Amino acid sequence: TAAMDAQPDWESLGAPKRAEILRRVADRYEANAFEAFALLAREAGKTLIDSVAEMREAVDFLRYYADEAERAGDNCVARGVIVCISPWNFPLAIFPGQIAAALAAGNAVIAKPAEQTPLIASRATAWMREAGVPGSVIQFLPGEGSGIGASLTADSRIGGVCFTGSTDTAHVINRQLAEAAPDALLIAETGGMNAMIVDSTALLEQATRDIVRSAFQSSGQRCSSLRALYVQADVEAELVQMLEGAIDTLVIGDPRRIETDIGPVIDAEAHEGITAYIDAQAAAGRVIKRMPVPANGFFVPPTLIRVNGIEDVEREVFGPVLHLAPFDGDQIDQVIEEVNAKGFGLTFGLHSRIDRRVQRILDRINVGNVYVNRDQVGAVVGSQPFGGHGLSGTGPKAGGPNYLSRLCIGPRRPSEVHLPGRAVATREIKEAIEHLASKPVPKPAKRMELIRASLREGSTANVSAMAAVAAGPLDLPGPTGESNQLDLRPKGTILCLGPGTGAIHAQAVQALATGNRVVAVSETGFQELERLSGSGLPIRVLEGSVENHASLGSLPIDAIAAASLADDARLELRKALAARDGPIVPLITELNDPIAFCNERSICIDTTASGGNAALLAESDR
Repeated sequence: TAAMDAQPDWESLGAPKRAEILRRVADRYEANAFEAFALLAREAGKTLIDSVAEMREAVDFLRYYADEAERAGDNCVARGVIVCISPWNFPLAIFPGQIAAALAAGNAVIAKPAEQTPLIASRATAWMREAGVPGSVIQFLPGEGSGIGASLTADSRIGGVCFTGSTDTAHVINRQLAEAAPDALLIAETGGMNAMIVDSTALLEQATRDIVRSAFQSSGQRCSSLRALYVQADVEAELVQMLEGAIDTLVIGDPRRIETDIGPVIDAEAHEGITAYIDAQAAAGRVIKRMPVPANGFFVPPTLIRVNGIEDVEREVFGPVLHLAPFDGDQIDQVIEEVNAKGFGLTFGLHSRIDRRVQRILDRINVGNVYVNRDQVGAVVGSQPFGGHGLSGTGPKAGGPNYLSRLCIGPRRPSEVHLPGRAVATREIKEAIEHLASKPVPKPAKRMELIRASLREGSTANVSAMAAVAAGPLDLPGPTGESNQLDLRPKGTILCLGPGTGAIHAQAVQALATGNRVVAVSETGFQELERLSGSGLPIRVLEGSVENHASLGSLPIDAIAAASLADDARLELRKALAARDGPIVPLITELNDPIAFCNERSICIDTTASGGNAALLAESDR
């Protein structure tokens, strides 16, 4: 209630004033860096290098979202009260990062930190208030997730939830929201089964450095940490020898000491679970390397385990455990299929100096963050927006250009008055989806050409916005020798429900423009939709209205677009989608948001590893 009462005044301050306060918070964080480092070491077992990086990320989030708020200006209408539920593994980066984005958009925040790290979260909140964030605008509620967190996400008054944690918990939250607050937003960043491929052309010394950093830094307690390493058989023996030597150089111990590379895992429960897993693998004869660790404390040895492939790794082991699998040179496509088949989509690493192979893998791998010829941890705000899809989250990416807008409410057209058409059974929709599965999707330029040709004069479709989304990757800033791009990829198959001519047409056109296959069910606007279908675009049109919204959750779809449904239909649909297992399927209600029909992908390439930075060389020749 206090947050709801305070939110309108905070929003009315305006974006420039809110941005100014967030920048003061960033300054306050930096001024208290040493206190933060001490707390991070004591409470979370963070080494100095991890603590410095986490402070840098927190400050970057605050300043980045301040800039984004000013850029959005008055176009951003706040959702109200946002619940931010953050994890223990980044208590000084993700905690204020979620909060900063929500505050920048004009929302009030209820912050629920992980129960393992309340001290650093408490200080982080205090520094926000000291810098000018009103105390009532950010409510701090530490405690157990099963109690406080569950109560918050089951409250009908909230406007959304930003969550980082396990996939299972994300599903619980999604189902609670469907029951209590079906219009509330959910942004979830969940786990990963992150893989890396090293082929025979890789620079093995560089690959060794990047593998060790990706798998073992932060004691392997990062969402982005490397879990499964595929090594081409030709270089396996040499690389394993290098990895064993590199592991031997790691210093494990007190995280407060500057020479320490790896500190403890978070608590006794984590220590017992990871150690038991390693012991079981050792008993099965699969452990290649296991480093000794101090007897006292929750220390887990960096461990290398041999497997046949990622399918042997049944769950994410959230610690310094790396699984290694060899592959033959002609099996790379099979490896990509195995990684994609796990259903996670967070990070992926590749070490290769064959450009065509790199591009082939980029075209096929289905993850949110791809790193080429470098490590796959330590995403930089504004340069490598972070987040996955599938079992790894909902998007949008934290620290990216599409995050803040999702915390706002976009303009919505009123629902159109229409008479119900014939009842369209779920079976018909499923058959239409199956029919589309084999229909090719035109390349971006061609599909925009087909869409333009199909639109009637005077159409309200925002073609320029869709063309910008379909145009290709967005270049992001980065240091010399590094290429960073943000790519938008189609979600897959979209079910568009309108209702009404304007809504169904806007949904279908946006979904098609962004490369999706579309099934449109509508009792109006049939002629406009048929023109799209007749042009060769991958769309099937069913005239009528959905017979049973509750049954749509069983369909093989990747999103449903439906604006201004009747309350009972919207609630049925929201609950049906939330009841699904697997990836969280979104309900798209905004009428002009082509990015909602996409999955974001960040691509970071170390251009110095394969012959140098061509752009830089070209500059030097001028």
